[in-house]
Amino acid sequence: MKVNSLAQAVVESAAQYPERVAIKIKDEVLTYSDLIQKSAQVANTLKDQGVNKEAIGIVGQRHMASYVGILGILLAGCYYVPINPKLSKDKIISIINDSNIKFLVGDVDNFSKVKKSLYGVACKKITPYELVSESGNWIDKNYIDSKGCEINLNDISKSDLAYVMYTSGSTGNPKGVQVTNANVLSYLSAISLLWELPSHFKMSQFHDLSFDPSVSDIFYTLSNGGALCVVPENDMLLPSDFIINEKIDIWSSVPSIGTFMLKMGVLEKNIFPNLKVIRFAGEALSKKIADAWGVAAPNSSVENHYGPTEATIDVASFCYSKKDRSTTYNNDVVPIGKPMSGMQISIIDNESNQVKKGDIGEIVYKGPQISNGYLNDQKKTNSVFVAFDWDLSNETWYKSGDLGFYNNDNNIECTGRKDNQIKLGGRRIEIGEIESVLSKFKPLQDVVVVAIKSDDQITTVCVAFTMSEISKEEQILIRQNSMQHLEQVFFPKKIVTIDEFPRSPSGKIDRKTLSLKAQNL
Repeated sequence: MKVNSLAQAVVESAAQYPERVAIKIKDEVLTYSDLIQKSAQVANTLKDQGVNKEAIGIVGQRHMASYVGILGILLAGCYYVPINPKLSKDKIISIINDSNIKFLVGDVDNFSKVKKSLYGVACKKITPYELVSESGNWIDKNYIDSKGCEINLNDISKSDLAYVMYTSGSTGNPKGVQVTNANVLSYLSAISLLWELPSHFKMSQFHDLSFDPSVSDIFYTLSNGGALCVVPENDMLLPSDFIINEKIDIWSSVPSIGTFMLKMGVLEKNIFPNLKVIRFAGEALSKKIADAWGVAAPNSSVENHYGPTEATIDVASFCYSKKDRSTTYNNDVVPIGKPMSGMQISIIDNESNQVKKGDIGEIVYKGPQISNGYLNDQKKTNSVFVAFDWDLSNETWYKSGDLGFYNNDNNIECTGRKDNQIKLGGRRIEIGEIESVLSKFKPLQDVVVVAIKSDDQITTVCVAFTMSEISKEEQILIRQNSMQHLEQVFFPKKIVTIDEFPRSPSGKIDRKTLSLKAQNL
């Protein structure tokens, strides 16, 4: 049977495996049968309210209400918009207004976290798991439980939106990326070609719902009969016990979590014998981290996945193996690899011409995963979703803003972002190159470098941050030894020790916050 939607994919999986565990959060479990029943009740509740292929907000994370809510929204023929309680009031209101949200689904705890942001916002709040005593626009458990569990998938098509995910980008202004059922189904088809897993596999759910690798976690798992094991908030930084206790088969996170685990000394040899796939995404993956995880999980593949929200999760992947440990890569960063099935990737120069193999340029891609552009922003959409004269098909390509090149093995190596290239003393360099040199020294394995700019946006100096204590003598020695690999002008003015790296809601290291901290030193 042809699958036309994410909702249908999960419904068919549930029909095949009704009694299997679909979602596990600490000691709370939901079988596939229960998941479909509760999600269908949410869907029918929404339909009773007259929804019609519209945006529905999901508030929060790591609660059964979030996952039941997402599937319920999709079963209702609508699309979900994640609203992270960690966001500022202005951003939450901006997302709700921009996507014209009238209904919010979540649990009482997460609603309480955004309560101040919702003052004056005319949205009905839906809580599938709680009874709500306070007055206001609430639809609670009693009402939802009274709804039937009938499911009608006939009105949902591949071209319908599955979600709109807001990304900040380099400007800090939220952009709503419109992703269809067809986009995600194409991605799921491509990633299924990479993995062969046992039928009862367990996958981690680390990524926040407002970060699109979460879509991979959720829908790869639920459309294939696996168990989605949600990482508790207090295990986010050091999830080693979680991975062991839950017997996780697929671990998926940002690489900087792996860096922190290495620094804390938990990546011991064969500590994760049950892992079969380690998927890193969202940040550059260093060889050092890939090597450490390969030793800690010797029965697992270590994979570097790459892609922006605009092209639906991942467009390229690289499986890092033992033989790659002796290979030299740019800045000691693992390649992003080759295009996923169905996708095409090219490298262009500043005039949008294709460059020859080995030359660095902007990474662009096309294929069935390319999204519908930005909600309510056609000008921005037209600027990065483009056609090129050299492509006679006249199909749409996405300009990523990332820089990279095809190496001799026809794998793509990403060298950084166009907006992360700085100029000091008349010389240009990628921030990643400075970090690569500094991280060769053991005390600075976790180093993050930011540039300090003047009021007219000219870079004046760099500052390095680390969670290690660095003495003045060590700094002098590191500076002297760095000169073999780095021009003196690029060496950071200061190396600052901090207790913990700030992180964005997606779990990535928050370089903007570090830049502000550097400005105030």
